[in-house]
Amino acid sequence: MNKKAKTILRPLFLWTFLEALIFWYAIEKLLWDSMGITAGQIIVLGIIAQSSQILIEVPSSVIADRWSRRKTLMLSTVCMLVSVLIVLMAQTFIAFAVMCLTWAFYYAFQSGTVNAYIYDLLKEQGEQAQYRKALARRSTFQLSALLVSSLLSSVFVEWGNLLTPYWVTLIPSTIALVLLWRMHDPGFERTHQSMGTPLHHVRSAIRNVTAKRWLSIIFLAIAFVIAGRFIWYEYYQLYAIEREVAALLFGLMLALIHIGSIMGAELAHRVKDPNDVLVVAFACTLLSTAGLIVATGSAAIICLLVLCFFGSEACSIVFDESLQHQTDSELRATTLSLVGLASRVIFGILALGLVIFETSPGAIALAALIAFIAALIYIPVRKRLVSAELTHA
Repeated sequence: MNKKAKTILRPLFLWTFLEALIFWYAIEKLLWDSMGITAGQIIVLGIIAQSSQILIEVPSSVIADRWSRRKTLMLSTVCMLVSVLIVLMAQTFIAFAVMCLTWAFYYAFQSGTVNAYIYDLLKEQGEQAQYRKALARRSTFQLSALLVSSLLSSVFVEWGNLLTPYWVTLIPSTIALVLLWRMHDPGFERTHQSMGTPLHHVRSAIRNVTAKRWLSIIFLAIAFVIAGRFIWYEYYQLYAIEREVAALLFGLMLALIHIGSIMGAELAHRVKDPNDVLVVAFACTLLSTAGLIVATGSAAIICLLVLCFFGSEACSIVFDESLQHQTDSELRATTLSLVGLASRVIFGILALGLVIFETSPGAIALAALIAFIAALIYIPVRKRLVSAELTHA
């Protein structure tokens, strides 16, 4: 990423790091377990979060496209603060269910919006060719913060209790909200596609994707990749709970997974040819997920998870770039939110199958493998994936 792009995005990178200091995420399932929440109820809470986001995913991005992407991100941070406060006030299944609802709003208001915000900040200065590098570097900052918070979460638990990380999270989240309030909001020209009703706006975004068959295929491919990641983010912790892993190791396990994702983001940042990125990324993702079906040793499982997140992170960044460069400005957030919606529908179907049939780590790995194999739908159109940096050179 060149110096000009770094200067443009420096405030956003700082916000990204602060906003991602979610100290409680690594021990959330431990808190639930300590409060008597069963494995089946944990899956139900995950379904509540995902299904709630399905309902708000697209409307939130329409708001971002028609109102303000920066202000929509501010709403996201507010939802984060509300989620934390709910848990601090009550620790019951109902409270956790309401928290999952507000957490879904947090994700929905960010989904598609932050990527669109990055693209428009760059495009305003003629630096949109730097988008993939910028998105990858933003992922590195976000994942680095998650890594730090994962490692410190167990420390805060040792100092206090399982609620201490929730209290500490209020500090960086509040600072992030103030910082975002002071950041620049780039303008963009409206066209007939986003005028009229919100439904017309959504239809325009759908037509934008379906107008080109190869773009529709990439749309589906990224949806399957993200769905596979959702499965691991939501359910890999069941393995740790079954093994009665201590809080310190629980946080360390999540930290190692974040390291894998950071490595994937850096791969997407440093390699120019997107197909070279995808060859490496898919090979790692498929082999590691297949290995997780039969792996039993803790060290092997953690190593394979790291490799899985490495590959899936790189894949999602490359596909995101292809969608962004084919999307009109006021449709960016909505288009990416449709990807998020599709991925959550896929995730919901696979998660429901796990609830009905089996929720073992092996079954979870098989469900993720199905999603990642389906993402190989991109192969017939791989020649369409041309590096934006090379195109604009």
